[in-house]
Amino acid sequence: MPLRTKRLRWMLALVAASLIVGGLLAIADSPSPEPLEKLTLVAPPGPMAIPMAYLVVNDKLSAIAEEIDFYLWSNPNQLKAIIAEGEADFVTMPSNSAAIYYNTGLGVRLLDISVWNILYVISEDESIGAFSDLAGREVYVPFPGSIPDLMYKYVSKANGLDPLTDIATQYAATPQYAAQMILSGEAETVVLPEPLATSVMMQTMNSDRPLHRVVRFDTELAGLGDAVARSAIAGTVVLPAMQEHPELVEIFMNEYEAAVAWMLENPNEAGIMAEENLPELGFKAGPTAMSLQNIDWEYVRASEGADAIGAFLEELMTLSPDVVGGKLPDAAFYYDGTP
Repeated sequence: MPLRTKRLRWMLALVAASLIVGGLLAIADSPSPEPLEKLTLVAPPGPMAIPMAYLVVNDKLSAIAEEIDFYLWSNPNQLKAIIAEGEADFVTMPSNSAAIYYNTGLGVRLLDISVWNILYVISEDESIGAFSDLAGREVYVPFPGSIPDLMYKYVSKANGLDPLTDIATQYAATPQYAAQMILSGEAETVVLPEPLATSVMMQTMNSDRPLHRVVRFDTELAGLGDAVARSAIAGTVVLPAMQEHPELVEIFMNEYEAAVAWMLENPNEAGIMAEENLPELGFKAGPTAMSLQNIDWEYVRASEGADAIGAFLEELMTLSPDVVGGKLPDAAFYYDGTP
């Protein structure tokens, strides 16, 4: 049964075997937590939707809730409304967005970072080999204030380039529009996230104008020294109401980590699942499987990766404090199981 990405309701039935489980609970040292009536998961329209979809498709969260809602946020305004109104329990989003919502008093706490790089410079000119080679060129970047834009500005400045004067930076309305521009020949060089980076390369590989992955953002960061070794791009937050159920949060964290591991171990199967169950995203199994292998995935609990995450957010603040909500989030931002 395919997922409907605008609004999906998966009803998780309580089977007759629960009678046996009930008997086991009676003799257990500590009973399992009581499941909630409903759980709501929200993900962005991209690869980070895949682990969430895996959890729903495979009924991995039946110990948390009897009914699961899963849908996608499509733009920052919709995401803000979801957080402000408390319309979800677990949401995947960029790390700086999580910091903004925390610092503005909306109560979210970061559970993990699972994506550490997803960005590339794609160009028809394969002579580009480093960010410094972008000087004097026209480069299209997805909309201002997005993670691709912030990373582009940060790496540009770290390389001694002003993105507004040393590079002819232009903005595309969305990553999808930037991809369309380079495919049509309107743009020569663009910044793209996965899976779009892999997609445009595959679409042109046998053409007279093949596109190339010329710069990896994670490689550029690694060459900048110890200021920020890795880019903590995106992870999952837990909203205030769910924080009152730490045992259930722990179950979710374990299952989400397992979902990321399954996806990395089985990229072909993950691609098939995405094509079948996330149809409105337009994922195709083959390109999606290849794209997953071009993303730096690693599940790291926020409480364990706080230093690296904080270092990344601190470096983003050199662009403007506003990009993380005015200040570095304090220790309570990093969920550790305590209220």
